[in-house]
Order: sequence, then C-alpha cells, then structure tokens
Amino acid sequence: MTRPAPPAPLAAAALTAHSVLTPRTGLQLPTLKLRHMRIVLAVHEADNLTQAAARLHVSAAAVSKALAEVEEVFGEPLFERGRGWVRLTPLGEAVLSCARAVTAEMQGLADVVDGLRSGYQGELSLGLRAISTHPFVAETITEFSRLYPQVRISLVEGSSSHLRELLDDGKIQLLFARLSTDIVQSRLAKAMVLSDDVVVAASAGHPLASATSVRWKDLVQQRWCLPVAGTLMRDHLQQVLAARHLPLPAHYVETSDMAMVSALFALGPWVTLVPRRVALRHLAAPTGTVLPVAVPDARDSVGMIWNEALPMRPTARLFRDLALRRLTGGITRT
Repeated sequence: MTRPAPPAPLAAAALTAHSVLTPRTGLQLPTLKLRHMRIVLAVHEADNLTQAAARLHVSAAAVSKALAEVEEVFGEPLFERGRGWVRLTPLGEAVLSCARAVTAEMQGLADVVDGLRSGYQGELSLGLRAISTHPFVAETITEFSRLYPQVRISLVEGSSSHLRELLDDGKIQLLFARLSTDIVQSRLAKAMVLSDDVVVAASAGHPLASATSVRWKDLVQQRWCLPVAGTLMRDHLQQVLAARHLPLPAHYVETSDMAMVSALFALGPWVTLVPRRVALRHLAAPTGTVLPVAVPDARDSVGMIWNEALPMRPTARLFRDLALRRLTGGITRT
C-alpha cells in the first residue's frame, strides 16, 4: 500500500527544518537549532538584548551567548550593536528571513498535528483596515466559526503601514484593506472583495441637499468631514481639486471615522467624500444624501491580502479558501 503524502505544511516544514540542519557549504549549519532562530527573531523585534531576554523568559546572558553561537557559525555579526540598541547587518537580514520562514513552518506543523488529532483549533489573526469589508468579513467569520468552532479569531486594527508590517512579519495571516497602488504593485497575493464608485455626501439638512446640480467650486466653500491624510479618499479629493485648480476646503474636521461623520451629519451641515456603499450604509436618509456631482476616475477597491512569501498556517488557509469560495460563488458583488 502506498503511504499518502503528508499535508503540504508538514512536508514544507520538514524540508525547511532539514535545510537549517544540513550543511551545503563549509558552514557548520548542523549546530544551528530552532532556538537560535527564535532568538534572532526576538532580538530583532525587541531592538535590544535585555528586552529580547524578557520576552523569551531567559537571562540576557543566555541571549547573548546564543547569538554569539549563531554569529560564530557564519563568521560575522548578524547585528550592529550600540548602547541599548541593535540593528541588522545584511547577513542578519538574510538570517532573519530564514528564521521567519522556519518558525512559521514549525508552527504550521504544530497546527497540522493538532488539527489531525482533535480538529482544527488555535488562533487566527485577521487585519482590518477597510470598513466596507466588515459585512463580508463578519459573514465569513460566522460561517467559519460554525465549521471550526475551536478556532479563536482575533481582529487587529491599525494604520495601513502598521498592518502591512504585521503581515510582512507573519503576525497577521490575512489583511482586509483597500487595494492601494503599493499593494497592487507588490508581490503580495490579493483577491478583490468589492469595488465601487466614489460620491460626495451631505447631511440631510444641508443647503445643497436639495440642489439638482452641484459645482466643485461651491463644495470647497462648505464645512467638510475631510478624509484623513494618506487615505484613498483624501488622495481622490486632492486629485479632483488639483485638476480644477481648487484648494482643499478651509473649514473642516479631519476624520475617516464613519460613526463620527454620521454624528456630525445629524447635528449640522457637513459634506464628505466616501465610497457609495459606505454612504448608503452610514449616511443614508434620514442622516444624509448623495449630492449630484461626479467624482471622475475614482474607484474604491478593497480586497483580501496575504503574504505568500511566508508559510500560511492551516487555520488561515482554511479561512482564506472559504472567503475565496464565497467570492467566486457570487455571494459578494463588485
């Protein structure tokens, strides 16, 4: 009888572990252990040996000794050291990349074994940046929790740069965010969840709410809930105004928090720029209305993003595949 192949993460983990332990050059790689990889990761993340030791619950001397063992193998330092700080050398960058892959593979191996023994469990961390994906993510979580009730899901929010860093480091496995230019042009894998046009919305009692036509030069004179700098909506607005040689509004509250925008709309005359689906969800009557003004060449696309350069944990792969099935099944429309 032919023995079935192990699950992909198991085979990959075995291969990766073997590559760490088997020499291919004159380097004494068999002396490297998984604990060495974990220490390299901890020192990089903590920025100094003392904090790394605290994270690993060992002494600073033990961390220093283990790091010296790794550097002895390669014959040169992995970190530049200063008073209270460390910084990766080029060699350190290469070893760090390997350390991330090895530790992720070994965690994947543990997850596979646990899943085979007692059903999939453990933790799954998802990054959330685009509010418009919340309904889709909530529905997917509900179905996933029904299928895999022992998996604990953590939702992580933050700035785009912070979540991108977490994704690169493998601290979140999937990110739901706008498909910005840097994301689209990166090597990250992605799948579009939805796409929509962009509109200008005004509070229901705003003088422009009943207008049959609105001009941009009139809009910049209004009080704005101005999207936060660096967001896709702020970029769209700046491009539209620049094309018309108009300045940014002078009177505004800077926020992209839809709960705050909705509260302001209920209390006074405000306008803002949002994807149409967000306007319909958060700023529809009796709170607000969409104004009759075109926002040219503006599309708002959001998607699910993952890092194929790192091994994906089984629970993350199950969630991703479920989300992709829901998308291709026509549950979510673009």
